[in-house]
Amino acid sequence: MPKSASPVNLFDYKDYRKFLHDWFIAAKSARGSFSYRAFSMRAGFSSPNFLKLVMEGQRNLTEESLPKFMQGLKLNKQEQDFFTNLVFFTQADTHEKKDFYYKKLLQSKKYSELKPLEKEQYNYYATWYNPVIRELIVSKDFDGTPEWLASKIFPAITPQQAAKSIEVLEKLGFIEKTASGRYKQASPLVTTGPESLSLVLLNYHKNLLELSQTIMPITPSDTRDVSSLTLGIAKGRMAQLKKKIQEFRQEVLKLVSNDTEPEEVVLLNMQLLPVTMEGAKQPFLAPADKAGTK
Repeated sequence: MPKSASPVNLFDYKDYRKFLHDWFIAAKSARGSFSYRAFSMRAGFSSPNFLKLVMEGQRNLTEESLPKFMQGLKLNKQEQDFFTNLVFFTQADTHEKKDFYYKKLLQSKKYSELKPLEKEQYNYYATWYNPVIRELIVSKDFDGTPEWLASKIFPAITPQQAAKSIEVLEKLGFIEKTASGRYKQASPLVTTGPESLSLVLLNYHKNLLELSQTIMPITPSDTRDVSSLTLGIAKGRMAQLKKKIQEFRQEVLKLVSNDTEPEEVVLLNMQLLPVTMEGAKQPFLAPADKAGTK
């Protein structure tokens, strides 16, 4: 790959505006006379402060302005491909677009070399049954085969899917083999950046909602519990409700913490969503949303 002229590593970034900010500071430190006007001249822009406007979010990059911009940055071919996807990832206005360009970022060879586990983390949250297999695999009845795992999961998956899930779990360090040849669970930290983690977790929860729609009508009522509340609440009550749900979740985790050889795996899905515009304006993503999926 041709040597990059960039003073900072593009592949360390998930927000191209942050990259531009750091790039400009580094470029100016290396050459004190460097300026926004100098960049515009090099890139072929008539506006002397176009870089500043893009950095600050007052302008977006487009298919037309991107080539000039990358010329100004002096990016090599691999960096140009990554930067293009990074721009559209940052500027995406829907979850679907953001997810599309994030997958493009993960396909970058250089990015994969720098962050080898991020693609596996994406794969883990992209498939609803990975956490299920993580629980099943430590069952005392597990015979060590993907066929056994596939036969226990509902709705059905294939042995090939179960085998791929084991591979993902091992690469991430979520499970590991003991001296006896059986598996045990491990709990490493998820290292994906906060914006990426938010994206993959949203994918995961969307998958769970779709799964619930599939299995709810075909699950006997005595083996499920589905309920909902529509509540009129005072301003500021959302934080208290979220805290109660988080406390309940911790109680459930404590209750099952001694079930080290599970015989069944259940899915507990809790939802609290504002259904009035006033409630929707409040900050909604809680730190607990980044927790595990016991």
